[in-house]
Amino acid sequence: MPLVLDYDSTMKLYERCGEKKIVMARIGYSDQDQIQGIVRGAARFAEDHAIESLPMGIFSTVGHYILQQLPRYLDAGHELPADGGDPAAYHRRCIRNARLAVNFMSILTEEGDEDFGRVAITHHYDHGHHTLPGGVLSENELLRQPEFIDLFSSVMFDDTHSPFEDNCRNSADYRAFLEAEGRKKVLEGCLEEVAAGGDGLDESACTNPDQIEQFLERTGFELVVPNIGTESINAQQVGVQWQVLEEIDKRGIGPRLIVHGFSSIKALEVEQQRRLGHLGVVGMNAWSYIPQHIGPQLLERSAKILSNHDEKLRYPVDFDDEGQPVYSESDDANVFFGPVLDQVRDLKVRLIADSVYEILGNLGYAAFGADAS
Repeated sequence: MPLVLDYDSTMKLYERCGEKKIVMARIGYSDQDQIQGIVRGAARFAEDHAIESLPMGIFSTVGHYILQQLPRYLDAGHELPADGGDPAAYHRRCIRNARLAVNFMSILTEEGDEDFGRVAITHHYDHGHHTLPGGVLSENELLRQPEFIDLFSSVMFDDTHSPFEDNCRNSADYRAFLEAEGRKKVLEGCLEEVAAGGDGLDESACTNPDQIEQFLERTGFELVVPNIGTESINAQQVGVQWQVLEEIDKRGIGPRLIVHGFSSIKALEVEQQRRLGHLGVVGMNAWSYIPQHIGPQLLERSAKILSNHDEKLRYPVDFDDEGQPVYSESDDANVFFGPVLDQVRDLKVRLIADSVYEILGNLGYAAFGADAS
């Protein structure tokens, strides 16, 4: 199934997850290899579990003040306009990168593709900051460039650095802006910054269920991110405040919640991860595990390749179960240059695919299969 960018198709994917009480896995990317790994893992899971159409979210941040993913798609070096960067050059970079990513996703998952056509993707613009810490309007986002928004299925309009009343008003105004521009997107809000860096509950207040209810009613947003104390950028579990989700669920708000903080979620027992879907959580963001856990493995593989460069100027084409280098006597240039150019990339894609496969299993995605009861 091709990438879906329109409102109705995007909502249908979320509704499928809500009906099954399954949390949609939304995995972040900052380069093409990561997108490939995400899709490969999802496609393999779909094939193994006879899933005709597997709903999957892929997201990227743009001008997030802590981490910008999309600007790094082709080249990591960049400078935000708020930090003195050239706004025109930055905008050109972001638009080009988004177009490249969207075209790649569209081609990879086009309908009928025997390898990847079972994966139905939404493309999410994450943490689009209206304001930065201190309440300053962000110069780093492209939220008000309609042609840029066309490249996404959904947008997180993040005004967490404004008071609640301002957040509601600014969020509603953003919806009105998009509609006036002839755009309709699935919109996602957030009420308070979820403290990162391991500070978690010590540095940020948990979401007030009253405000969740009010925010959704006053803004017309489809989704909202509650702070349940999960966020961490150092892979430490910092807690899940179940009472917040339980209270929201009692109010019958429905499957409209998105959880951030995969470092905490993945440490839960599988039954608890699946319980999220029964308490109104319809999506979960995951990305930081890629640089935190997969990144070091790639560095280790690179070091092993270099350290086992032999007297014949060969690089190992693989390593056996004991970690010993495996060489090839082939004169094929693909084999000779493969370890230098391809081996780390292929490992990166494979590790991401394996992790996505595991995430989908933990969240109960097998229930989408034809043979599921």
